[in-house]
Amino acid sequence: MNTSDLHWTVVPEGDLGLPDHEAIAAMLAKAFPDNDHWFQGGRSWAGMQPERRVIARVDDVVVAHLGIRRQFVTVGGHDLLVGGVGLVSVTPDLQGAGVGRELLRRTADVLADLGVPFGLLGTGEDRVPFYAANGWQLLTETVGSFTALSPDGAGLPMVDDEGWLVLPVAATIDEWPVGDLHWNGQFV
Repeated sequence: MNTSDLHWTVVPEGDLGLPDHEAIAAMLAKAFPDNDHWFQGGRSWAGMQPERRVIARVDDVVVAHLGIRRQFVTVGGHDLLVGGVGLVSVTPDLQGAGVGRELLRRTADVLADLGVPFGLLGTGEDRVPFYAANGWQLLTETVGSFTALSPDGAGLPMVDDEGWLVLPVAATIDEWPVGDLHWNGQFV
């Protein structure tokens, strides 16, 4: 695949049809093989459905994707509006070709259009350097709690003390409250 053939779109969730969800799900299953059971048929999400999707395609094949949802989180006892970012993925064939960097650049624009002060995501410690190189700032010494879904749909309380990143959008990092993070619901 050639990166010059990429066609980028930002799509509101309600504008996606079943063929779109099937194409996204197929790419997510490839990008997350350990969790491919979430992405069967037309299911293109693993927790809360996103509000917006940033998608790159080559012809009808989805090759990069992420979801964004505006929501409130609680940080140090204060409610804070964020753009929750998740399902960040690039098809394995294009990883290392700069597609992820472009995906995050476009995401910053979408977050600004949504009027949120911050983007927020949680990731594995091994992926933190990628996000940090693209403007995201690691929340050190932050413990985050959230609700994860089991394969049968039950909500499971979870706690994680690493991999929380913030992208200042309409605010500065100095405006991020001090304290632990409670994600009020599921991830995107």
